[in-house]
Amino acid sequence: MFVNYNSRFVDIFKTMILFSLLITESSPNVLPCGRSRQASHCCGLDSLTWHYWFLTAVGKSPRENVKKSFELAQKALSMDESDSMTHALLGSLYLFMRKYDKAIAEGERSIELEPNGAILHCLLGMTLAFSDRLDEAIAHLKQAIRLNPFPAFWYYANLGQSYMQKGEYEKALKIYEKGLQSNPEAFMTYIHLAVLYVLMGRKEDGRVAAKKVLELHPSFSLKRVSKALPFKNRDFFRLFVGALREAGLE
Repeated sequence: MFVNYNSRFVDIFKTMILFSLLITESSPNVLPCGRSRQASHCCGLDSLTWHYWFLTAVGKSPRENVKKSFELAQKALSMDESDSMTHALLGSLYLFMRKYDKAIAEGERSIELEPNGAILHCLLGMTLAFSDRLDEAIAHLKQAIRLNPFPAFWYYANLGQSYMQKGEYEKALKIYEKGLQSNPEAFMTYIHLAVLYVLMGRKEDGRVAAKKVLELHPSFSLKRVSKALPFKNRDFFRLFVGALREAGLE
């Protein structure tokens, strides 16, 4: 069974695309669903909550925005505890707050409520990867890809990252290549490729990937990306950031 592509999912899916573009300049007057703040009543509580989530993800006033998003998510759950996407959102917020056990628990709750939700498996897989529970992450991310007939590039980016964290570089490379087939201009994939190539000892290829990042996103900021990467394994975090520097990104 495939994920249900209702209108609410489409709005949130657009937000996830924005999250994949970690350092996109986000207008404070635009919500993640693409509508103006003046029209926020059309998007409902969901979009405003994800808006603050997105600002947290891109490193913009993270403490302030994670608090706002967290409060709205709790309000949404007080109205409907069975809302799977809000549980997934809350899990992501706990991840940003580095509360890994709570993040995983909320992600697991979202899947209990909607077992065939592809995006829910992807979000939990992402949380598990950043929490350094890599085999579990890979299982959920593979399930997400099976459930979605047209998986977006960030499904593959998270799966590739999981293999990269395990040191299985050749598997990671194949996954990233699949992601580029989905979207050849996904600069998040090139960020990961820059890291991967450096770790594989292919520094020149890493520099080529880094140049592609800057070509697609001239405003790239390693400082901002670093703020948005909640790796529990700080050794891997330093390895990741160091590889980006070695590839020529600052």
